[in-house]
Amino acid sequence: MLHHINKVYSVNLGSVTWAWDKVENFHLLLDQQLRELQDCLRKLGSDHKMKRNAAIQHYFRKLEKFLKHKKFSDCSWEIIRAETRARLQQLHSIMAQ
Repeated sequence: MLHHINKVYSVNLGSVTWAWDKVENFHLLLDQQLRELQDCLRKLGSDHKMKRNAAIQHYFRKLEKFLKHKKFSDCSWEIIRAETRARLQQLHSIMAQ
């Protein structure tokens, strides 16, 4: 999921009015989490690879298509940001269990 979030936030952010230092910090945190996850998986061995979940891939493809359809408007990015927040909170809840 982190990989998909990182991918979405790597495209046309030109129309957003967010504080760029926060956007950069978000990217850095995502990159750090992805590296730590990959390191952890490497230590576990090759049979513990990250599985590609088709439903997750489909969900994030829909988000990317939505952004393109809305021409990466500021409003569409706000919707994506809300969706991202919800998915990260969901992931946090799962990890806390």
